[in-house]
Amino acid sequence: MTNKLRSNSFAAGFLLLFFIVGCSKSDDDDSGFKRTEVVMENPNDVRDMDWNNVDVVWSEDFGQSKLSDTNWSVLTNNSNPDTADQWQNYREENTEVSRGNLKIRAKKEGAGQKKGDYSSSRISSDFAFKYGRIEIMAKLPKGEKKGIWAKLSMIGNNENQVGWPYCGEIDLMEYLSYRPNETYITVHSSANNSAKGTLITSPIDLESAKEQFHAYGLLWTENYLKFYIDSPDNITFTMNRPPSPTKENWPFDQPFYLLADLVVGGKYGGAEGVDDTMFPADLEIDYIRVYHPK
Repeated sequence: MTNKLRSNSFAAGFLLLFFIVGCSKSDDDDSGFKRTEVVMENPNDVRDMDWNNVDVVWSEDFGQSKLSDTNWSVLTNNSNPDTADQWQNYREENTEVSRGNLKIRAKKEGAGQKKGDYSSSRISSDFAFKYGRIEIMAKLPKGEKKGIWAKLSMIGNNENQVGWPYCGEIDLMEYLSYRPNETYITVHSSANNSAKGTLITSPIDLESAKEQFHAYGLLWTENYLKFYIDSPDNITFTMNRPPSPTKENWPFDQPFYLLADLVVGGKYGGAEGVDDTMFPADLEIDYIRVYHPK
């Protein structure tokens, strides 16, 4: 277990570091709910950011007895048309908080091997972040069996207005259980996505991802997305802003919300079939933190 930072969801100095905009909440409802936005100041500082000298501006340490409905919404559907062939039904009861950890659990509910015979959970943050250092400490489902797709992602907060992939997606970590010793970093936009054959993705060798917690991190300014494992000094992939940025190739200049998802089957997770002996399968999250340079 990692040594967790014991703090409130809002760190000291909250109002001095950024502005927030909030509204009423409604789970899976696009008719009026607005996430609270957390924006980093001076994202294009002429000096190189010191990402080790930072303040925590938002954190979730899962210290309560249940998932905080102030910080999170449990989603019951996935509007992304690229995911219609997945086999799980999303249920709130598949999200469990205990001993300072969040567990998203995939289960076999029926005879198996078809849509609706599995359950899982998918959660999104009620906060959206623009720039900063984002870090998620997580451990992936145990075993080396086929059928699971785990995601720790960020989605553009204008998703309901422009749709996916135009809103942009930043995947800090993707895991396909038929490739048990790898994780993936993936970046989606309307210019770069799988439908066009232009998806930007990078495999990362990480054999201990199922046995140990690792920090999956993003360093984000208006000029770059830099991904790391365990330390901001361990950069594994960098995507720089294009010389001629547009909404199509660089939607990453707006707030993005956090998303954690555990998928069963489909063309990605189930590309080599689904092994029913792996269930129940847990995606565990120890903490999520957002930092700004001091």
